[in-house]
Amino acid sequence: MLDGLDEEDSIEEGGQATEKKRRLSMHQVKALEKNFDVGNKLEPEKKVKLAEELGLQPRQVAIWFQNRHARWKTNVLEKDYAMLKANREKEPLWKSFS
Repeated sequence: MLDGLDEEDSIEEGGQATEKKRRLSMHQVKALEKNFDVGNKLEPEKKVKLAEELGLQPRQVAIWFQNRHARWKTNVLEKDYAMLKANREKEPLWKSFS
């Protein structure tokens, strides 16, 4: 473990080993998820505080929130699309042309 992170070898396309890929511990992920659920906006003060509490760099916390927000937004869009599609399929065909 390095700074509370697990290390994993990272391999490039050419098969050459690169820098070690650091993975967050379950404790860190749960803490970040909890904070994301409370509010998915990351204020600078909150970022620094979380980083200190979890033994991470503020940039790592910021990137985690960016990635998590992107996944959240994708899920929201997929749900909205499914709902619109279901409503559209319920409509009679003749109603679409009026």
